[in-house]
Amino acid sequence: MVKNRNYKWIQLFFFISLSLLFVVPLQKNGVIYFGDDMNYHVNRIIELIKNFKHGNLMPYIYTYTFDKVGYPLGIFYPWITITPFAFFSILLGNVNGIYAGFAFYTFLTLAFTYICVRKMNKSSFQANVVSIMYTFCAYRTIDAFSRFALGEFLGMVFLPLCMYGIYAVMFGNKKDWPFLAFGVSFTLLSHVLSTFIIALTLLIIFILCIWFVKDKADCLLQIIKAVIIAISSSAIFLFPFVEQELFQKYNPPSPYDVSQTANYMDEIVMSSLRNSVLRYAPGRPYGIGIVLLLVIVFGLLLFKKFDLTSKIIYLLGVFSFICASSIFPWILFKHTPVSLIQFPIRILMITSILLSYSGGDVAEIVYRENAFSTTSKNFFFKAAVLLLIIMPWFSSINQLKSDPLSNSTTNRVYTGSMKEYKVDSAWYLDQYTPKKSMPYFKNLKNHIALINGRKKKIHRITSQPNEQIYNIRSLKSGDYIDLPIALYKNLHVYQNGKEIKLMTGKRNTITFKAVSGGKIVVKYVPSLIDKLGVLLSFVTWLVALIYVAYVYFKKKNLEAQF
Repeated sequence: MVKNRNYKWIQLFFFISLSLLFVVPLQKNGVIYFGDDMNYHVNRIIELIKNFKHGNLMPYIYTYTFDKVGYPLGIFYPWITITPFAFFSILLGNVNGIYAGFAFYTFLTLAFTYICVRKMNKSSFQANVVSIMYTFCAYRTIDAFSRFALGEFLGMVFLPLCMYGIYAVMFGNKKDWPFLAFGVSFTLLSHVLSTFIIALTLLIIFILCIWFVKDKADCLLQIIKAVIIAISSSAIFLFPFVEQELFQKYNPPSPYDVSQTANYMDEIVMSSLRNSVLRYAPGRPYGIGIVLLLVIVFGLLLFKKFDLTSKIIYLLGVFSFICASSIFPWILFKHTPVSLIQFPIRILMITSILLSYSGGDVAEIVYRENAFSTTSKNFFFKAAVLLLIIMPWFSSINQLKSDPLSNSTTNRVYTGSMKEYKVDSAWYLDQYTPKKSMPYFKNLKNHIALINGRKKKIHRITSQPNEQIYNIRSLKSGDYIDLPIALYKNLHVYQNGKEIKLMTGKRNTITFKAVSGGKIVVKYVPSLIDKLGVLLSFVTWLVALIYVAYVYFKKKNLEAQF
């Protein structure tokens, strides 16, 4: 009993150390190195920081950042899982807070992966290999630092829960269906596009494997339960999102031709051989890294020694790797919902978790078939496996630090001043602008109002949580005002503390007749649907935490009796 308790503390300390290792090589220089979407996500974090400091925990409309256009990012882009980055930034300072957020989610990735592998009746050694291989894989590192794709990075944290969840309801312990429910839910609360990719993957696995499930009715029942809980857990984001989508039409976000954005396989393989995590450049696409490439090779050599589950996982991993390239006939999916993934290279998140599991199988077979009779040999073998995973990653991080595309002085974020970025090309403001307002997008972006039909640029805009205050000189009662903020459901306008009735304007913006010359307040007021979403999610999380605590203490009491 004592030995088991000591092992858990050692495992915990080990994962904390690895989590710090993931960020320290970059954090020690006091800057955030430039990544593709860094401007976008840093401003998301800044918006949360400003809202939290003003006591608001539910930012629906972003009013402090994104050029103060009244950007509804809190409705259309999940924000719950980036709150640790904001809270850490408040406590530790800007840059250190963001690195603390990366370390926190790295720890969760290690822990989730380890737990899921152990639940598949694998050894602690194999679970450690899989969790470290996945956590330090090239594509996850790329998502974190090279791309700074915070949404997809967070989606990869909960991916192991989703993968184990579908395995559990089909072939494992069906009582573990909550892994599927909360894995999908928190992926959705991180990144909608990653949820779409993972849902497609789970659907493919379900279709391929359902014929081998003994109790199909029970399997379907567990999946239905998981779907219901996933929806209730995600309601805090899902309800406002659906409410706005039903209110009016929007253009698809950043459409791409997937047959053109797919990279050549030889380029992906060469990038993987170099273990490159450098930012994308023509002929230098993202890859899976040298370690997972070796897993494909050794997995093929040891394939006959895998059990049935491991064989299926390995084949799915290789297939997903092929799907991430131009070898897969993406032209067939050009005009289908599948094209929403934008870049086939995103599928490497699925490849990474599947091949990491296969990597654990390879390490376990090598370990089992060699006589490591002495403690020293046992230790040196496990240490060698760990170094084989970590050393290539460490080398890649050093390359990233010196890469001109990431090390641009003008774009790095420094510890002393996390600046609010003003470059509109980084904002994708058109993504969530209503379709009816798109012809006037430039006017809205440049804060061009219409006062009695005449254009006027507004310079004085004051921000509050979910609220913008417009100060327009020479405004008088009876003037027809068309503000440069698109119309969304639940937006209300006030003057002198009284609400003003909105009118229909040709720009589909906030239009009304002024009742005085005072300040104009545009405020997002949560609807009953919004409030129900918050309540449902918090109740779901609370019940889940109480149940986990109950199971934990029940298990502790049983152990104490023996």
